[in-house]
Amino acid sequence: MTPPSPTPATAPSKTVTPAALPAQNPGPIIETDAGRLVPVDWKELIDFETDPLDDVLKTFRLSCNYLSKQETWQGTCNQLLNLSPKDQSGLRALLKTLRPHRVEFKDGKQTGTITGYYEPVLRGSRTFRNPYIFPLYNKPIDLVNTTVKLGSNSFSRARKVGDQLLPYWSRAQMASGEGQRSMSGREIVWVDDPMDVVLIEIQGSGRVMLPNGTGIRLNYAEHNGHPFRPLGQWFREKGIDNNPSMLDIRRWARSNPPAKVNEMIFSNPQVVFFRWEPIPDLTVGPRGAAGQPLVPMRSIAVDPKSIPLAAPVWIDFKSPVSDVQYRRLVFAQDTGGAIKGAVRADYFWGFGQHALEMAAKTKNDNGRMWVLLPPSS
Repeated sequence: MTPPSPTPATAPSKTVTPAALPAQNPGPIIETDAGRLVPVDWKELIDFETDPLDDVLKTFRLSCNYLSKQETWQGTCNQLLNLSPKDQSGLRALLKTLRPHRVEFKDGKQTGTITGYYEPVLRGSRTFRNPYIFPLYNKPIDLVNTTVKLGSNSFSRARKVGDQLLPYWSRAQMASGEGQRSMSGREIVWVDDPMDVVLIEIQGSGRVMLPNGTGIRLNYAEHNGHPFRPLGQWFREKGIDNNPSMLDIRRWARSNPPAKVNEMIFSNPQVVFFRWEPIPDLTVGPRGAAGQPLVPMRSIAVDPKSIPLAAPVWIDFKSPVSDVQYRRLVFAQDTGGAIKGAVRADYFWGFGQHALEMAAKTKNDNGRMWVLLPPSS
């Protein structure tokens, strides 16, 4: 997937102020749990006129499946249905009937952190056979959602053994002996790279391409109740790398023997369990928190305490691979456990290797955001 060509930050002259719009009362500041939404003039949205709006009609219609349940959005969503996919001027005009609101923190700070995420693509098989030997599991039927203590350690999931509740199997225990036998038959799929198991557990979802060319999608279902331990901690303790990226860890794993790789992977005892579904259309992304498929480079994850779920958002942040700005319309179609605060977004790069590399490099603390809302909001 090739990323769009971002508009350079030095090109504000391309911006066209929508003078044809009737004068509007900017409306009141909207206070949110995480910050505030301040109504502003369209001229603040630098380069809005030059965003090609590719995939915006499709993405906006997906958002409207969620937004149209709210009375304030019904008029806009109904008009959206009448637009032709080729009618870019009509789409831009419809967008301009919305009112931009600058996203700020409570103290008035207008910049925040933009990170990136992606959907991992793994190679796997529904049956165990070389090279597909690393399992991903369904939620076990004997997993008990309760807290148990073992010495000074606390675990949030358990298994029942006679009259006792014991911590559920750790990652290392599932790889051999009684733990491995207990998990037999609960495998959804086997993949060909142990680091892919790590990646999909961190991301929480991903697709697995099967030998026959079809695919299945895995989504987070549960975990084994053990505390999460970042793999970077193991690298620091071993004196290998004080701050490895996931790409660094993957490269290290490819150049070290399996026993050493297992030691590193087993240092995180937490295991994620998944549910799965077929993928009838391989061009469609995973479902976000709004219940709609995510669209590469047009969907973001936000804190819903700051930005209304599924709403259109103008985003402005520095490219992770150059000195130019990404300025484009996106939609707040997802949320995430680490996505907290007013000016905070996780940019969905799509799926596959390129998306992985872009997501790993995306970390900008000077991002800005504007949410577009109907006039009656």
